[in-house]
Amino acid sequence: MTVATHRVALGDTVVALRELTVAEVRAWINETSGSDWRDPLHALALDDIGLDELARMSDTPAAALEAFAPSELAPLVDAARALNPFFFRIKGALQWAAGRRAETPGQTSTGPSAGS
Repeated sequence: MTVATHRVALGDTVVALRELTVAEVRAWINETSGSDWRDPLHALALDDIGLDELARMSDTPAAALEAFAPSELAPLVDAARALNPFFFRIKGALQWAAGRRAETPGQTSTGPSAGS
């Protein structure tokens, strides 16, 4: 099996991105769903992807990505989106579901509450 890859130059550094498999995305979701903590700077440094997420898709650790300004990382983010639309779709769906859950505290089913 060959997954798609793309190399992006960030100054003197070349970062190799790769397409994630469905199994890798599933394992990632399972791994992170049990964790309550995520580095807030890594999570929020960019609009729709964290530095830690970019690191998972690339050969460069998040700590090394911190050396770049968000504008310098834009080509890397664009390439990540192009290579991993499945990841971004799943991430968006999970964020939507988490938001819906937060809107209805105490409700355990997807149906209307007993008082409706």
